[in-house]
Amino acid sequence: MSSIIKIDSEKCVGCGICCTDCPQRVLKLHNGKAQVTADKCLECGHCVAICPEDAFTMNGYEMKDVKTYDKNTFGIDADTLLNTIKFRRSVRHYKDKQVEKEVIQKIIDAGRFTPTGSNKQRIRYVVARDSLSMFENEALKAFSKLKRLAEIVGKFIKLPYNMSSFKLEPGFFFHGAPAAIFIISDDAVDASLASMSMELMAEAMGLGTLYVGFFARAAKQSKRIRKELGLTKNEKVVTCLAMGYPDVKYMRTVPRKKAKIEWR
Repeated sequence: MSSIIKIDSEKCVGCGICCTDCPQRVLKLHNGKAQVTADKCLECGHCVAICPEDAFTMNGYEMKDVKTYDKNTFGIDADTLLNTIKFRRSVRHYKDKQVEKEVIQKIIDAGRFTPTGSNKQRIRYVVARDSLSMFENEALKAFSKLKRLAEIVGKFIKLPYNMSSFKLEPGFFFHGAPAAIFIISDDAVDASLASMSMELMAEAMGLGTLYVGFFARAAKQSKRIRKELGLTKNEKVVTCLAMGYPDVKYMRTVPRKKAKIEWR
């Protein structure tokens, strides 16, 4: 049986922890050693993470990505994390400074390591820098058509947005941001969770970000944008994360409505 999971029998001590933790129960102990007994592995990596002897590897994956737990560098102070979430703002003013490629790669890594349902990992990322003005122009064309339609429909029903007030001109979508990442998937939940991790990473690296929801809407309507992004029939731009070094400084957090909580 060919398996993505490889077990070093010399390292394995037969503790059985991997067998207990495996979500799909594809691991069993045989003659005091862990073995793969089925081919329905989720490729979740739990066995790699939990093995005390580092006996597991996964074919087709970069094992150099695996890091051993260190409480001094892996822990997050709860209050610091909450303050970071409270303090973040949607940034619409950016410095005329390009975001370095290595910085963007680290932000994407934050999305790449975010859990996905059933470990599908069906998310991809398109980084727009040089092409950003082209995407903005195409989105403006698509939104101009939507605006005209909304103005007609709005005479008869109340719409979520008053599009008549929108000034559809360069900067409407990306506000001068030097870069944007389009998070593309056939699963909106998985891509949204990845986007949140990416936003937090961008914040940690001193960047400002903006979720450009209107671009995701325009991408749905524009054949040119869909073609440029290579969207399949089931794929969509779930989120668009504009980013850059902020040219604005916020001094404090803002209030929010109280959470509606039911304890049961």
